[in-house]
Amino acid sequence: MARRLQVQSRRPVRRRPAPMPFAPVLPLMRQRNLAEQVADVIVDGIASGALGPGQRLVETDLAQQLQVSRVPLRESMKMLEAQGILESAPHRGAHVADFDDAKIDHICEARVALEKIALRDAMNVYRKEPERIVRLDRVIAAMERAAEALDWTAVSKADLAFHREICQASGNDVVITLWETLARHVLIVFGREIRSEQDAAGMGPQHRRVRDMLLTADLPALEAEIERHITRLRNRRRAGGTRHGERT
Repeated sequence: MARRLQVQSRRPVRRRPAPMPFAPVLPLMRQRNLAEQVADVIVDGIASGALGPGQRLVETDLAQQLQVSRVPLRESMKMLEAQGILESAPHRGAHVADFDDAKIDHICEARVALEKIALRDAMNVYRKEPERIVRLDRVIAAMERAAEALDWTAVSKADLAFHREICQASGNDVVITLWETLARHVLIVFGREIRSEQDAAGMGPQHRRVRDMLLTADLPALEAEIERHITRLRNRRRAGGTRHGERT
């Protein structure tokens, strides 16, 4: 009996692991991974017209052009497909989605709704911390330099940066997340628009007006201005009076 007890005592005792202290699964801030960067490059190609509506994306060709493996490329294409920027069909692979007038209208409507929500809190932040408005001034300056050079890719990205800063100033995490998802669609919409030197001259003043109203106007006036700012091209087209060079 003594031996039996001695043998049993040698068996390892199973213990439940101590509970881990709570920690977020993902860090709050992280660098953009390779798949996200590849997705941005594809969107840039669509916005610039290098990739047209309905154009098929061949993985081997894209991987070679972008000098990336097919794993992050496939991940980026799945990401863009989930966002409605790419579409896929059996035996056809992935191709660029068509951004028709109805889709562009929906994008503008969603953007207006999100930015109106962002304005409520962002306006208070800029008035309590007026030094933060300098970030918008820097973006406008970069936008004006790009417009003077007629670098429309840089203009479009500066335009996005301006509105992104307002959304981030709001501190509304849900709005920021949804706006970032929509940002790629907005960049593509920018790429479809006609650009001219006349349009370039108006880029700075249009955004400077929004910047000034963040510090001086009441919320209803600011909401009305941001809606005009975003939808004026769409409204003019509906009225049948397209004007060369107008953009949101």
